Amino acid sequence: MPLKSMTGFSRATGSNEEAQWIIELRSVNGRGLDMRVRLPNGMEALDSEFRKQISNKLSRGNITVNFNIKKHQSESSTELNKNAFNDLLKAAKQASEISGLPMPDLGTLLTSRNILKEAERQESDAKTREMHTRIMKSFNAALDDLVKARKAEGIELGQTIKDRLATIKKLTEEADKLEERKPEAIKERLKQSINHLIDQQIQELDENRLHQEAMLIATRIDIAEELDRIKAHVAQAEELLEKNDPVGRRFDFLCQEFNREANTICSKASVKKLTYIGLELKTIIDQLREQVQNIE
Repeated sequence: MPLKSMTGFSRATGSNEEAQWIIELRSVNGRGLDMRVRLPNGMEALDSEFRKQISNKLSRGNITVNFNIKKHQSESSTELNKNAFNDLLKAAKQASEISGLPMPDLGTLLTSRNILKEAERQESDAKTREMHTRIMKSFNAALDDLVKARKAEGIELGQTIKDRLATIKKLTEEADKLEERKPEAIKERLKQSINHLIDQQIQELDENRLHQEAMLIATRIDIAEELDRIKAHVAQAEELLEKNDPVGRRFDFLCQEFNREANTICSKASVKKLTYIGLELKTIIDQLREQVQNIE
């Protein structure tokens, strides 16, 4: 199975007779699964459902949900405020009786404050549920696209990691085959160093003593165990590439182990070629670790 990246983006739209909306999902690297859901006023009930769906399909990453909705202009109707009109009519009659003046006409009464009111159409519970159902359909479509985007990037990421592992394996084999790290080669270099220091012929040196010293030095600078461990780490990394489960954290741990062995090889290096290989290993391991940070 291909690796899954933690980075991706998706977008979905939807609408009904009440409104139209846009949902955007963005995912970046994260140590765990962290969700930030941004909802407009009145849509807070969707928060828990969004989070539930994300948790069902993703295990790591910082996920941001941006949800924007634009409601269509509400239909409105003019209604008579009956209580206020009755009170006004009663007062008008009393005023007419007291003053002897005629009653005001209906048009005048209706222009009084609070007699007429605009009644906004209220959404029923059924319509609210229907809208939420449609919104969730759009959200799940966006979430599925985000999963696909993370998988697509994961495929490219997996190939890059395979290339890095192949380079690590190649450098390890080169180090393992170096003639300069064998005891006889160390013995020869030791001869030359001693000859330079005491300025006398190599033939005058005690061969047995020289051989013993060469073996001691070879033991101290031997990197066989480090090379074996790197080979084992490469094999383990290749196995992780085939797993279905999220493996990002285990890859991160492996990179730490790779780096530890490369540091030891550099510290034990007694010849330029081995130093070069050690530094190259560190460079490739750093590149590998950067890529691994994206794995779910």
